[in-house]
This record gives sequence, C-alpha cells and structure tokens, in this order.
Amino acid sequence: MFLLSYHLDAAHLVVELGEVVDLDNEAAIEREIVRLLPCCGPRAIIVDIRTPLLTPRALGLLLRVRGQAEERGVSMAVVAGYDKAREILSSAGLHRVLRVAATLPGAELRSRGCRPEPEASRNTRPGGRRSAPSAAGSSPPPRGPYADTSRPRIPGKR
Repeated sequence: MFLLSYHLDAAHLVVELGEVVDLDNEAAIEREIVRLLPCCGPRAIIVDIRTPLLTPRALGLLLRVRGQAEERGVSMAVVAGYDKAREILSSAGLHRVLRVAATLPGAELRSRGCRPEPEASRNTRPGGRRSAPSAAGSSPPPRGPYADTSRPRIPGKR
C-alpha cells in the first residue's frame, strides 16, 4: 500500500487517505502511516481524509495512529473535507480528540493547539476586528396581546 504524503512545511507532514478503510486494507494503511511518523523532524502529522465514508475501522485506525504519534511526541490533526466525514467524527465524539478541521490550514492550526473559528461566526471587519451583530439584523419586537408578558413590570409606570 502506498499513501501519498508530502511536507506542508518544516513542521507538518500531510498524509492523504483516499480509500475507505476496511478489513482488507486496515493493517496496511496503519503500517504505512506509522512508518511515516517521524522520530525526529516534523512536529505534527496531518491525516487528510479524501473519502466521505468513515467506517468504524477507520475511526479505530485514526485513534491508534494518534496514540502512537503522541508516544513519539508528534501531534496529529485530521482534515475531513466532506460534511459526512465530519458528521461521523463528531457523532463518535472524536472531533476534539482527533483535532478535526474542514481544511488543511484549519488542521495546521489545530495541530498547533489553536482552535479555528467556525465559518459562520466570522464577523470580521477589514482591520481584523470583529463587529457586533447589527441591530438592524435583529428580530422585530413581539406583537400581539401577550407580547408584554415577558417584560418586567414597574409599579406606577405603564
């Protein structure tokens, strides 16, 4: 088995996993990734999952490789480009353990221990500062006979 691997930079080795992991290829894939784990050199390995289907065998393989990487002092992150793969990792409770990101730059940040922000919450201005949600975008005030029931009542004022 041959897995495509390349150096992202001096500190990151990327290993692309383009096949569905099953009983027939699980041991070979694990051996290949472990062989690529450096004893010295890159401080992080990024496993780039190029398939939307993650089997239970793939999850077990990723956890075993993560354990072996940590024994060698190498951090590990996972790129899951497909929504289905990220959903499977999240459902299995492995999103944080495996440092899962949707993109390669996100995985690079995760391997350093940083936590990338979700795409939807990035409200930044050109200067790099975050903006507060605009009041114009807020929901209209409640209307109807029971709209005032949640507001505090002050005696003597109406």
